[in-house]
Amino acid sequence: MPGSTGRSDEIADAAMPVFLRFGLRKTSMDDLARAAGLSRQGLYLHFKTKQDLFHASLERLVSRAEAEVAEALAQEDAPLQERVRDALTAVCGPAATTGSEVAIELLAVAGARGDSLLLDLERHVVDALTGALDRAGAPARHPGVSAEDLAHQLFAVASGVKHLTVVPPEDRDRHVRVAVHLLLGPPD
Repeated sequence: MPGSTGRSDEIADAAMPVFLRFGLRKTSMDDLARAAGLSRQGLYLHFKTKQDLFHASLERLVSRAEAEVAEALAQEDAPLQERVRDALTAVCGPAATTGSEVAIELLAVAGARGDSLLLDLERHVVDALTGALDRAGAPARHPGVSAEDLAHQLFAVASGVKHLTVVPPEDRDRHVRVAVHLLLGPPD
């Protein structure tokens, strides 16, 4: 974002939990200012609109998720299934505790801006998973299925789990674990 500062990053980080809790529409600049420990006027010195702050928050969230995915998959001493589960949890973690109505609204807003942040995140995660699955020989368990196919399926399941309304947020990680087990088998 233009003129990004350390303080702007702190504000963007403080804003995301508010957006995840209330959604963009129901979140006020007063709510965001309070979360950042600022007055509303102070907040406007850093961000002209609530949408600008949401976008900055989303950029930071995506950047952190990409780093956490890379870190999870780099743990070569851990079983592949654990690394994949941790990578998927890193991507879906913050949104997984969000009600599906709010998550759908935030995804729609992010997509409406016409930027590719979420598509880039998906590509990054699928590419990283593909590499890890290939290196571990995971496709050998599923003849005719490529590592990329497995990566897409794992990402799709994890993305879908975070939108389940009948499953309490605290149980969603278990569903990701089950999907990883079904697609990759038990830990080696």
